[in-house]
Amino acid sequence: RVDARPPFVLQSNTGPGSWDTEAMVSDKALWCRWIPSVPTDGTDSFVLRNARVPMCVTRGASEELQTDRDGLSLVDIEIREGKIFAVVPAGIPRASNLRQVNVDGGMVWPTFVDIHCHVDKGHTCERTRNESGSLAGADDSCAKDETHWDHEDVRRRMEFSLKSAYVHGTSAIRTHIMSGPKQGAIAWPAFYKLREKWKGKVELQGVSLNILSFFRDEIAATELADNVRSHGGILGAAVSCTDRGGYADDEYTTCGNDMPSLLDVVFRLANERGLDLDFHVDENGNEVSKGLLYISEAVMRNDFKGRIVCGHCCSLAAQSPQELARIVAVAKRAGVVVVSLPIVNQWLQNRDERGTHTPIRRGVTTLKELDDAGVPVCLASDNTRDQFYGYGDLDMLEIFRESCRIGHLDRPISRWPLAVTARPASVMGLDEHAGYVSVGGPADLVVFRGRHYSELLSRPQLDRCVLRSGKPLMEDVPDYRELDDLENIEGDTERRTSVTFDAGPARGGG
Repeated sequence: RVDARPPFVLQSNTGPGSWDTEAMVSDKALWCRWIPSVPTDGTDSFVLRNARVPMCVTRGASEELQTDRDGLSLVDIEIREGKIFAVVPAGIPRASNLRQVNVDGGMVWPTFVDIHCHVDKGHTCERTRNESGSLAGADDSCAKDETHWDHEDVRRRMEFSLKSAYVHGTSAIRTHIMSGPKQGAIAWPAFYKLREKWKGKVELQGVSLNILSFFRDEIAATELADNVRSHGGILGAAVSCTDRGGYADDEYTTCGNDMPSLLDVVFRLANERGLDLDFHVDENGNEVSKGLLYISEAVMRNDFKGRIVCGHCCSLAAQSPQELARIVAVAKRAGVVVVSLPIVNQWLQNRDERGTHTPIRRGVTTLKELDDAGVPVCLASDNTRDQFYGYGDLDMLEIFRESCRIGHLDRPISRWPLAVTARPASVMGLDEHAGYVSVGGPADLVVFRGRHYSELLSRPQLDRCVLRSGKPLMEDVPDYRELDDLENIEGDTERRTSVTFDAGPARGGG
């Protein structure tokens, strides 16, 4: 008989924006109802029995493991002192004095790695709404929202996102940060503080976000690159990344015939400082938008040795088969990693600003063609409750689930879990165990009730159990009401006017 009472009770009586871990402990977490034997007394040594693990995300596991048609292995995972001691075939009797936790075939994944987010913009969609839902509308309304920004506003919204991601099972995030002179002066200091505060729970990386035309001013660009280096960040830019990307009238991110020379400035700055690069690229459905090709050529022209990521790349879907093959081949030679943001791109791309026509294009890059050609592909959240996407909660299972549906990644599905775990972890240069169910590594795991993909991807799995170093998280996701005093929804009689910025063109920031 299922108890009809609420499964957990929040006990937080701290002020708005604060988050006391002890005060947020649940009386009874949702997962307790189906795996009540998970130790909650501080024990970090036990055996997860009868767990299904995607074989592609295991490391150091027994060679005796067998996989099913979806690449899943039924295993027992032995955890000792918070680390994974062994991953062996399930059901083989072994002498052990460890507590046994039977998950009854439920899937066990490594914690997630989210390589493309915008936590500085998050949770602003109500106070400054994108009325058209288009990319251009997002650019304009995002610029307007910056009048609300101050340090406390940005810090609280960013931390709210981190709380959510942490509870959902994410252990590392790379976020792009608005880096104009005004918004950058607010967002970057908030990011630095949160990076230190959350170390060991969510590893954070920051990427500077500026439009390509910004690099015409080499003095300002040099100052930016120096600041990025001094704070351990990644250099970024938006290239051919507006609705008019690739056309001559896109003076912000395409920059006409100057694109190659401006990219050379970006690469020179990165080479001189040993910086990695992470671009927003081709966020449109225009056949003429070929920023990925220009960036890939710039990699080789500048003999760039760092890691390079290109996010979005939507316009690949508009290329002819021959041109697609040519661009992808150059990207592979250049060592580019492509990050796709399927949910956000499907929401923004091919949208009719009048709201009268149904979109006929998916707005998503050529995931399978890139993967088949050997170009590493990652999947990520992108925007969360802001002008570029009005929904989302930094739940990487949701990203994986919807990506499988949007991109038809489920036939076959066996290696796609890498796109939200080990692959982005490698690109971010994390610990060798990150993104894996790895023998010798920390037991940072997400235990799901769903046993097969047909179950895992059919329900939101809110009763998942997140283990960090073998200990279950007891926190719940934060309540949106924590941010009520920051909303100041458009049309309200009172608006914050304590700070005013020259927002300038905020284009290409999805």
